[in-house]
Amino acid sequence: MNLRIRRRRHEAATTVIDAPTHQMTSVFDDSVCRFVLACTCGAHYDTRYIDEALELRELHLAMAPLIDELEG
Repeated sequence: MNLRIRRRRHEAATTVIDAPTHQMTSVFDDSVCRFVLACTCGAHYDTRYIDEALELRELHLAMAPLIDELEG
């Protein structure tokens, strides 16, 4: 099988992960036994697992520039 993979050349874009519009806060809520993550942009996540909470935080901050472009 011969597969040709074409690579596109993109200019490197500088992104700011911790933009003022995306400041994440995380707390453990004892009343529901969940990790609660809230962003200043209005996004809200909650999960029972610490590793999932960390992954959600990283994912949200990595996608923040794209979220801002879609809204604008």
